[in-house]
Amino acid sequence: MKTFLYISLVGFLTFSFCSCSEWLDVQPKTEVKQDKMFESESGFKDALIGCYMLMGESSLYGQELTYTFLEVLAQQYDFVNSFHPYQQAKLYSYSTSSVETKINTIWSKTYRVIANLNAILENLEYRKQVLHPTNYANIKAEALGLRAFLHFDLLRMFGWGDLKNTPSNLDKLCIPYVTKYSKEMTKQSTVREVLQYIHTDLKEAEELLSYYDLYHQQAQEDDYELPNDDHFYDNRRGRFNYYAARATQARVYMWEGKYEEALERVSLFTGNKQPISWVNLDSDVINAELTRRDLSFSVEHIFNLDIHNMYEPLKTYIEQYKEEHGINVSDNTNYFFHSGTRAKALFEVTSGGNNDQRFAALYDQVDNAHFLFLKFKEVPNSQSKAKNKMPLIRKPEMFHYAAECYNRLNEGKKAVEMLNAVRQARGLDIQYNLPETLSSDEIDQEILKEWQKEYIGEGQMFYHYKRLGLPIPNATAGGDAAFILPLPKNEVEMGGREDYKNDK
Repeated sequence: MKTFLYISLVGFLTFSFCSCSEWLDVQPKTEVKQDKMFESESGFKDALIGCYMLMGESSLYGQELTYTFLEVLAQQYDFVNSFHPYQQAKLYSYSTSSVETKINTIWSKTYRVIANLNAILENLEYRKQVLHPTNYANIKAEALGLRAFLHFDLLRMFGWGDLKNTPSNLDKLCIPYVTKYSKEMTKQSTVREVLQYIHTDLKEAEELLSYYDLYHQQAQEDDYELPNDDHFYDNRRGRFNYYAARATQARVYMWEGKYEEALERVSLFTGNKQPISWVNLDSDVINAELTRRDLSFSVEHIFNLDIHNMYEPLKTYIEQYKEEHGINVSDNTNYFFHSGTRAKALFEVTSGGNNDQRFAALYDQVDNAHFLFLKFKEVPNSQSKAKNKMPLIRKPEMFHYAAECYNRLNEGKKAVEMLNAVRQARGLDIQYNLPETLSSDEIDQEILKEWQKEYIGEGQMFYHYKRLGLPIPNATAGGDAAFILPLPKNEVEMGGREDYKNDK
């Protein structure tokens, strides 16, 4: 077994959870012997936080799996010209060096996080005595949940979709599901097997979190203790919490096309006692000071990552000009945008969409040809609640799943109710509610439009098209050619992996 653990360490002997900005820049990544790392409870905490930090790197959820690479694959953006650094990704030229490097890095760094999670899980079992029972349970649950979450995203990228319409894809080979911290290579599994492993990890995580996660509203027993002198539990929304487990289960069931099971999971978020609030548009968006505007609607985040200096790698794809000392010095040709025509059509401004705050507040309307994206833009001296927070799961996704489930279960009225709930939460007047008389096909079209409006910059549209086998608008490729990312060559040539995309 490897004796070194690769993590992001932040002074684990004097670790403080008080403020992310206070500790994230203390130490760079390093390697630490496992025996040293896991000799104390604080070491387990540091190792877990290190996994979240690795997930927040720009090659993973800090950029590529949210704002850039996956969004480009979904044709979410317009480019200034064909020399854009993501042009080859836009064309699904997966064998070009720039795109191949991105894919290889996504694969290797995701499995690096998984390796660290496995090290935590293995050491938890034979060093259980150094942890408080509540800490043991929560750390184990988070590690299991993250392991499932990461494998699921690997499956959604490198594996097969459209399972409801093409059930034969369930028995096709895809990724390895790695559960041991070992030099030994884990064999590839079928889609069906990977999904079962994911369900197993999520179920155990949910069971632990349902009792031990204080973020969950369930009443605790009299003997429940939450040791939080070091503020380890202060930011549960930014960690894999009970609600993240339930929401991830919903995602997985939707991928499988199991609508009744998915509906049961999302009902927690869409019922009468909703644990996650809607953003207050008046106070947090429309009338908020510029430095305090919450444009990613962070109160709606079910699970996010707190990423130090999150805006730095993103700003070249958001801002129209390059700045030096606050002065625009040159044009930036890397920014993403929508043409005015595309933006107005997407948000149906002639049918009340001009009051939709996803249109009114989240675009910087530079001119008729360039509508830039503001969701993650950081203004100087920002005090926004959304600062440095990258959403990985949000409340409206649960409503959109509920709408799809109800539609598949022939309850169109309830489906429309779910869609209208989100639309009203975005500022659309009740007079623009979708009619309850919509047909099933019309509801499907409205669901698709809502996805296209809601998740710009979050890396979810590619998965949505792939899950349902839908054509990607304006794509130059379709089907498996676009939807299945190729395995890294070294996994095939040196690791003996089966290149299932090309050998199917």
